[in-house]
Amino acid sequence: MTEITSRQNPLVQHVSKLLAQAKYRRERGEFAAEGTKLLSDAVGAGVEITAVLATAEVAGTLERSLPITVVSDRLFGAISTQRAPQGAIFAARIPNIPPRGGAKIALDGVQDAGNVGTVIRTAAALGIGEVLLVGDCADPFGYKAVRASMGGVFRVRTSRMTAAELFTASSGLKLMAAEPRADAADVRKLPTNALPVIGSEGQGLSKEVLEMCEGSFAIPMSGSTESLNAAVAAAIVIWEISGRRG
Repeated sequence: MTEITSRQNPLVQHVSKLLAQAKYRRERGEFAAEGTKLLSDAVGAGVEITAVLATAEVAGTLERSLPITVVSDRLFGAISTQRAPQGAIFAARIPNIPPRGGAKIALDGVQDAGNVGTVIRTAAALGIGEVLLVGDCADPFGYKAVRASMGGVFRVRTSRMTAAELFTASSGLKLMAAEPRADAADVRKLPTNALPVIGSEGQGLSKEVLEMCEGSFAIPMSGSTESLNAAVAAAIVIWEISGRRG
């Protein structure tokens, strides 16, 4: 198998753009991620793999049915997103995961890709059917989010939407804002039909989303702690609502 050494190779450029540009990912309907474990998870979840760039050493360990292109170690190191490259970067179709019943959670303007990915990972672990991404949330198919999701993004439906679209998507559910107001309900007493919405750490929930929420809730905390990381707060909320499914 011929080994590619140039960054000008069309496939190498395509995969590099998938790693770097959210707009390009949306236009092409593809994403790119790195690592043999993620690649295996994607294959196991039925995600369509469109290309695999791998070093010669790693290529020999992969399934032969995969569309593998061997690249030089030097080139792989140049395009890798990791400090310790694992020898395989793959491109794949963004999965179209059908909607299903059960609890949902919404994030409003959470821009940290690691937090978005971690929320998706937690949702997958606890059986949440969908994560709604409102406003300027990080792309769930950016490589940082995919990596943080630990394959969860291959199994949990994610939907990007505006605040107005969130209102439509919440039909039959009660939008509840994660907001530490004096009259906020205890997170442990969320109604069974709640659709919790969590904002970013810095900005909180947008005014538009707050205005459409029917109530607010808070996570009881002791001492002088004023807030939690968005992903940690979401994990607590997901734990609560997952026990109220069905």
